[in-house]
Amino acid sequence: MPTGVIAVEFAVFVIVLVALALLSSFSAWVARRRSREPLGLPPASPRAERAEAVLTEWLLAGYLSAEQYRRDMAILAEREAHRHPPLTPLDP
Repeated sequence: MPTGVIAVEFAVFVIVLVALALLSSFSAWVARRRSREPLGLPPASPRAERAEAVLTEWLLAGYLSAEQYRRDMAILAEREAHRHPPLTPLDP
């Protein structure tokens, strides 16, 4: 078999492989978007006890964007700082 034919077959194989990967990724993205609850937020996981864990699960599941996650974590950190201020060496 000539070298040119092998190169063309390989190029077609790579193109088909990339197309299948893109189609698979797109269909997974569509399925994840369709599985959301009507309010846009999933129910809290029963095994997640802390708000940080719930936010992390939502981020990894794609329910929150990175910006929303950072904003919500900053709000939680601010609340925690008000409830339990950190001790410093000068505190009695």
